[in-house]
This record gives sequence, structure tokens and C-alpha cells, in this order.
Amino acid sequence: MLQPLLWSYLPLIITLVLASIVLALSHYLLLARHKELGSEARLPRQLILLLLTMLALLMAIVVAPIPESTRNQVLGLLGIVLSGVIALSAAPFITNFMATVMLRVTKPFGIGDFIQVSGMSGKVSERGLFDTEIQTENRELIAIPNATFINQSITVLRSSGAIISATVSLGYEQSYRQAEPVMLEAATKAGLDDPYVHVVKLGDFSVSYRVCGLLGDVQGLLTAQSELNRQLLNTLHAAGIEIASPTITRHITQSEDAAFIPEAEPDADPEQRVKAEEIVFDKARDIEQLEKARDDLKRQIGELSGAGARGEAREALEKTLGETEETLKQLRDSS
Repeated sequence: MLQPLLWSYLPLIITLVLASIVLALSHYLLLARHKELGSEARLPRQLILLLLTMLALLMAIVVAPIPESTRNQVLGLLGIVLSGVIALSAAPFITNFMATVMLRVTKPFGIGDFIQVSGMSGKVSERGLFDTEIQTENRELIAIPNATFINQSITVLRSSGAIISATVSLGYEQSYRQAEPVMLEAATKAGLDDPYVHVVKLGDFSVSYRVCGLLGDVQGLLTAQSELNRQLLNTLHAAGIEIASPTITRHITQSEDAAFIPEAEPDADPEQRVKAEEIVFDKARDIEQLEKARDDLKRQIGELSGAGARGEAREALEKTLGETEETLKQLRDSS
């Protein structure tokens, strides 16, 4: 009696053994021997293993020594469970996958870029099919679903350079004509290019200044920010200028006609100051100028075509137009 029972379970045993060998070998070939692969490269291999496991389970049910009606019920139950799982996970799965496709097309950022989205900021360390991993300044790794980048605004720090700024408050008794050169000197010592100073707020007790400069190497962003603050402290204190950030409240005995007004001094030539718009909005400005030049070239070529003109003038315009469009494309693709 034991022998017929064993013969009835033999196909199931053989199927399970073969399935185990195939799955173990597949896991070794696809994943175990390729530990250096990232999550994006490992995902297709993991999907293959999942499909092989489901196929092995299906084959085990088919060869199992159970009545036909029971086998059909088990297969039907398995189909219902899989349909339910797919239905529940389809929405976020499809949303994140389509977001990945959109990010691959638009390319708003790449590996190594500093980004900020949904209150989180850090350096992009990996881009997966369904999420993007960033590393924060505290060395934390955060996996952000790709759908977040479609639903939220993304701040991307350009690899070609970024504006670093610091805000300090000085008392009303301090003339900005004396303070501005000192703050520009601090920005220069911090390694920033084209520094400039803006008066951003006239407070109740102090004046707020924002010191800015262009950082060429964005890889040193955190160090540059700290260095700018340190140089501001050192340079302002060395010049005898007191920093009133955020607010210093004092009770000073003075006569009723006393006023906190610095002595009048000649102002600097506005034409010699660095214009922030030329640095901050450089890409937008260059694209605008190139688009105007492109449209003007197209208009001139159209006028020559309408007049039936041919020759070197038209060829020169078409060559210039091609160069302009190529430069415009490179500028749009740059970061």
C-alpha cells in the first residue's frame, strides 16, 4: 500500500526537487554572483526569479495527486489571490513606473546632483525604476518614490555653479558704505566668485544684509556655506563691526536728540557693482538671447526665400542658424 502512495507522489517530489535546483541555480547566476549591481540593475533579475517561483508553484499544483475538482479550485483561488494583489498594487506600481519614464525623458537631474523635493534635500546616489535614492548631509539614505518628483516641485543645484549666501544683521549706526566692502572681502576669502551684497530688510533694531557669491565647485557646497559664515565673522569683527544677528536689545542712556545715523559718505558707483541677475539667471538669459537670434535668422531666411534670393548670403544665414540651434540645444541640456 505504501508503494502505490509513493508512486502517486513521485511526480510532485521530482517537480519540487527540480524546481528547487533551478531556483537555486538561477538565484546564484542572477543575484548571488553579482552583488555589485545596484537596485535598478537587480530589479529585472528579481522579477525573473519571481516568475520562475510562480511557475514552479503552478507546476507543483498541476502534478500534485489531488482530485481534478480540487485542483481547479486551488488554481482558481490562486488566480483570485494574484488578481487581488495585482489590483491593489497596480496603481502605485504604474504611477511610479510612468514617473520613471517621464524622468528619463525630461532628465531634470542626474546621479551626483544636489536636489530638494518635498522638504528633503541631498545628493542623488542612485536612480531606480520605482524610486530615487538621495544621501543627506547626515549620511542618511532616503528612497523617494519617483511619483513624488512628478507631483512636487524639484530644486536642482546646477553642476556648473551655485549661488552661496549668508544673511547678517548690522546696527543702524553702521554705515553700509563701510560694511559692504568688508562683506565682499569675506565672500572673496571664502573662495566665491563675483560676490555681491543686497540690503534685504530694514528691521526694528538692525539692517539685514545678504552676502552672495558664485561657487564653481558644487561638490564643496556644505564646506563653502560654513566657510562663508566663518569669514563673515572674522572679517566683520576684525574691522570693528558688530553683528546684531538676529537682534541685540540694549538700554542705552542718551540725550533725547541723539540719533543712530552714520556719517554721510560718498556712495559707490552703481555701474561698478556686480549685478546679481547676470549671475543668477545666466542660463535663462542666454536661452532668451539665443531664441531671439534664432527667430531673427529665420525671419531673414524667410524674407530671402520669399524674394527668391539664392547664393552665399542665404547659405551663411542657414549655417549660422544651424550653429545657433545647436548651441541652444547644448545650453538646454546643460545643468
